Amino acid sequence: MGFDMALGSGLHAPERALLTLQVPQQVVVPAFFLCPISLELMRDPVTLSTGMTFDRSSIERWLEFGNNTCPGTNQVLENQELIPNHTLRRLIQNWCVANKAYGVERIPTPKAPLQTEKVKQLLADIGQCETAGYNSLKKLWSLAKESERNRKCIEEIGAVPILAEALAQLGVDMCYSSRCNRDREEACEDVLAIIALMRVGDGDKKALAAPKSLACLAFVLASGSLEAKANAADVIHTLCEEDPHLKIAVGDLPGAIEAFVDLLKENLYPRVVQAGLRCLLSVCLPRRNRVIAIECRALSVLVELLPNTEKRNKDLAFEVLEIMANCAEGREAISNHATAIPMIVKSMLGVSQRVTECAVSTLWVVLSYASNRNVINTALQAGAFTNLLVLLPSECSQRTKQKARDSLKLLNEVWGSYTCRPADESRIVNKRDMRQLRFSTELV
Repeated sequence: MGFDMALGSGLHAPERALLTLQVPQQVVVPAFFLCPISLELMRDPVTLSTGMTFDRSSIERWLEFGNNTCPGTNQVLENQELIPNHTLRRLIQNWCVANKAYGVERIPTPKAPLQTEKVKQLLADIGQCETAGYNSLKKLWSLAKESERNRKCIEEIGAVPILAEALAQLGVDMCYSSRCNRDREEACEDVLAIIALMRVGDGDKKALAAPKSLACLAFVLASGSLEAKANAADVIHTLCEEDPHLKIAVGDLPGAIEAFVDLLKENLYPRVVQAGLRCLLSVCLPRRNRVIAIECRALSVLVELLPNTEKRNKDLAFEVLEIMANCAEGREAISNHATAIPMIVKSMLGVSQRVTECAVSTLWVVLSYASNRNVINTALQAGAFTNLLVLLPSECSQRTKQKARDSLKLLNEVWGSYTCRPADESRIVNKRDMRQLRFSTELV
């Protein structure tokens, strides 16, 4: 069952819901109705060249992982053709109907595989960017979100460059049109929704990185629906992840980085927040883009986001925070924010290993470049000394421990000059702990 979970983990939610058919425990399912991979009742049985039959969704995932053998016999496959086993499917359907009284639901007849010619015709219509093209876009979007099999078919035909060209043309039409055309806007959003579902190759990236396509992405980020903005951000993240020149180009798009920051304010929609964080993480590696993000109040938005966001987004948020701290403007923004350092200190423990690493690294760089004692005093008041001391014997990385030790030394220099303790003594260790620290930092 662990292997089946691995297969199902890459599926979209609707497909995962279809993968498993609930069968009451008191009903015994014939063994040959079960998929050898998932051990679940088959919904769409297909046969390989070896003669073994599997559920289509399970065997497709097996083949997508790069396997070229039959999982039942371990024979090398002559081809990867999946032949529908109509006889077995009808037997399963009849068995479901016969056991309806026991709560067994009849499996629906699976849809026929998407035909290549149909996709080519839709793409030809889309290239026209007229009314027929708009309707074809909606049909293609419906097919793409239906199944992984459909998406693979659409990708193999080379749909992304055609969609990128349509996106560029739609962007030109919208930017230079004297009046708002809702049909064009919806068509643009449909294009982005389809591309966001596709696996984008190097050739596809080149088409999407064209200036007109980037301008259209910027337009959607500024005025599209929330879902469209998230899709545009996902596409930009895919383009910029490994291309330093595109990071600069996106930073030059009017309002693009500000739009990414604005996505972080949509805390009721975790997927939208994640899209904004991933974009900032990839786009803000160049210093000039970081400065733009900081000028757009990215630090304040991040700090306000942290207490209430989900764990995955919290990891991403701290990664962005760490990047921001690696420039003078970012460190200044963190130092001047009333709750930034207390939030960083609080998050060092009990969130996740990634958050711990980023929080310690961020605090270390801020303390190292602090121009006055106020920053160190704020960290001490927030309990940084105790939290850093706790990390030394923990299982965090050696790099993180070294930064924790260096931070403790910086805090120690200021603590030693205090004439009186702060009101909350429980948050800061006493002089005996200080002597213990000196011994610990030499050993750990």
